[in-house]
Amino acid sequence: MSEFVKNARQMGFRSIGATDHGTVGGLIKFWQECRKTYDADQPGADPIVPLMGCEFYLSRDRFAKSKDLQPDGRRGNRHIVLLAKNWEGYQNLCALSESSWVDGFYNDPRIDMKLLEKHNSGLICSSACLSSVVNSNLLHGRYNEAKKSVGLFKELFGDDFYLEVMFHGIDAERYIIPDIIKLSGDTNTKIIASNDVHYLKKEDGKSQEMLMCMSTSRCIHDEKRIHFPYHEFYLKEAHEMLDVFEDIPHALTNTNEIVDKIDIASFERNFGGVMRLPEFEIPKEFSSSYNYLCSVAKDGLVNLGLSESRDHIERLNTELADVKIALDNNNYDFSTYFLIVQDYINWAKREGIMVGPGRGSGFGSVLLRCLGISYGPDVISSGLLWERFLGFSSEKFVKESDFFEIK
Repeated sequence: MSEFVKNARQMGFRSIGATDHGTVGGLIKFWQECRKTYDADQPGADPIVPLMGCEFYLSRDRFAKSKDLQPDGRRGNRHIVLLAKNWEGYQNLCALSESSWVDGFYNDPRIDMKLLEKHNSGLICSSACLSSVVNSNLLHGRYNEAKKSVGLFKELFGDDFYLEVMFHGIDAERYIIPDIIKLSGDTNTKIIASNDVHYLKKEDGKSQEMLMCMSTSRCIHDEKRIHFPYHEFYLKEAHEMLDVFEDIPHALTNTNEIVDKIDIASFERNFGGVMRLPEFEIPKEFSSSYNYLCSVAKDGLVNLGLSESRDHIERLNTELADVKIALDNNNYDFSTYFLIVQDYINWAKREGIMVGPGRGSGFGSVLLRCLGISYGPDVISSGLLWERFLGFSSEKFVKESDFFEIK
């Protein structure tokens, strides 16, 4: 992802979009890459606007679990592109994605119009690729049905609905472009030009074809393998897109209208590094979650029989000091986070639900052992590192700490 964004910046793009099929899992990383800043002498030093979205699978009824209950006897999956124009839109993207996997999964994670009506606020919608409702109707000569579909989407999204046109050398794409232009005039809907990007450079197309064969268990020499006639799914420069759509240049300039609709400030307020945690009630005798965490950790160290161990005491002091510094300097409330995790881990144990020994860098924490979140080999004797968890250590704070009196 970072290479795609880096190249887009160097090409002078104002913006680039990420619309993975059926998932929003990569959007936070995508946001971070787009909003990075570099030294002024580097190409693409300034951040660009991330178009955070998803290409959803749209079905007639997301709860239906058979082909017979779906349109045209298929799995019932038609594509639709949704982009978040503000924080509310991002939350609706996440809600749609969650429901598509939890309630709507049948071969693919699916949404339907009823769900879209519930979560359409803050979203920009486009008609997507050949597999969309609009374009599949055009492809099969059902112009009036395509027009009705546009009307339904415009009822939900108004001027935030766009007809999408693309061309990657596929005959079917070329075939429906005149109808999309006609549909634009008949429904007063703007057209935007887009390009699917599956790989960075044109010469990478063969590698993509090999990956598709591997994912579908097909041989590269199999005539039935999934492949494209041309390697056009790469990141194109502006002049290349103008060459493709020279007859409808307004489809390219209309993309700037979408970029202008993105409320960057609303995303920055929520992606600005502040931890978003549910409220956690602490006993009244403690002034903060950090003080409560220290008390719980001290009791835990005693219960582990390590309250006389100088090494374990020093290590726990170090970890608690790092938690305090992360809170004071970066507003990272790991105290509340740890207490929440401890709460549901304890609940799972009471209910007889198996819990693991911990994972990742947290496995090397004395603090998490004291809280009962992780267990396993002794952290000190095994030489496990705490610094990997937060990425820094606060030796000065530890020297001044009197959390434990070291004997």
